[in-house]
Amino acid sequence: MPPTPQFKQRLKLAILLLLFAIVTLLHYSRFFDPRLQEIFVRDLFLAPMLLGAFWFRLSGALAVGLLTTIALIPSLHSNFRTDPYLLMVDALEIALYLTVGLALGLLRDRERRQLRQIRQAESLAAMGRAVSALAHDIKTPLMAIGGFAAQVRRHLPDQDPDAHKLDIVISQTRRLELMVREMLDFSRPVRLNPAPTDPTAMVEESLLLTEPLAAKGQVRLRAQCAEGLPRLLLDRDHLQRALLNLLANAVQASSTGSEVVVSLSCHESKPELRLEVSDQGHGIQADLRPQVFSPFFTTKREGTGLGLAIARKIVEAHGGRLEMRDNQPRGMVFSLVVPLIPAQDPA
Repeated sequence: MPPTPQFKQRLKLAILLLLFAIVTLLHYSRFFDPRLQEIFVRDLFLAPMLLGAFWFRLSGALAVGLLTTIALIPSLHSNFRTDPYLLMVDALEIALYLTVGLALGLLRDRERRQLRQIRQAESLAAMGRAVSALAHDIKTPLMAIGGFAAQVRRHLPDQDPDAHKLDIVISQTRRLELMVREMLDFSRPVRLNPAPTDPTAMVEESLLLTEPLAAKGQVRLRAQCAEGLPRLLLDRDHLQRALLNLLANAVQASSTGSEVVVSLSCHESKPELRLEVSDQGHGIQADLRPQVFSPFFTTKREGTGLGLAIARKIVEAHGGRLEMRDNQPRGMVFSLVVPLIPAQDPA
């Protein structure tokens, strides 16, 4: 049976503590000439420092650095009593230990983040290929089912007992077609066609498109758009798709009689265009938030869980980001943040 990751971590920790104890014992032992001990033995503290940074990254470097400082306090006190100037030399030496350990720990942390991003990108690419193949295989028979069902339905009177059953087949087929469309959109790369866009008009049109869904759930929609916003270079169709996904999620998460607010503001100092959708629902549990933007993750009974993943993909293609935070006093706020590029700017 192979060792578990927890066992490996404990083994590394035991080796690190043992090495640190050996170096500390050698430092305070009488085995070496005092001058050799000051010059050579103390430098051995670099070994557990580097090992801790390599195995446990920044936290390991900080922990071993703190232990090294504590272990050398008696030696520092003795040297200070002998010659106060030695304290400055000792302090510089400890600072060097800490600097080397922290630098290695930061590099290891950055390396691990990069590896995680590479693995995530490879996983998403593989998932996209699988989803694309699956969606293409489903699309053709689904269109045939929907088309033939619609033809049969047109020849049936409304009083026919089978007419209602065919209506259900047609509506469910349309729902599956939308799901296949979402899977295909997720698997394809986003190709932007930026053009001069009025962001305020885009928000107002998006609210009109979401109005039937909001009326069904008895949820109010309201816009808060800053005045005098310039026309910007954006891919209107893609960005509106991302906004509609956020609006649909907000409406579905809202309770009856609550309100969904879309706010649009421009921060020229950064410069950024910020488009926020806030709801008054029950919010998202803290343990679920890291998975919110993951493909196929959903807390709803229906849907593919690709809405937020597609919205994030579109925003990142614009060079922006999709943010999430708590709304006060309840609910969530999702923010589409894209670079502010005026339409007359050739860049």
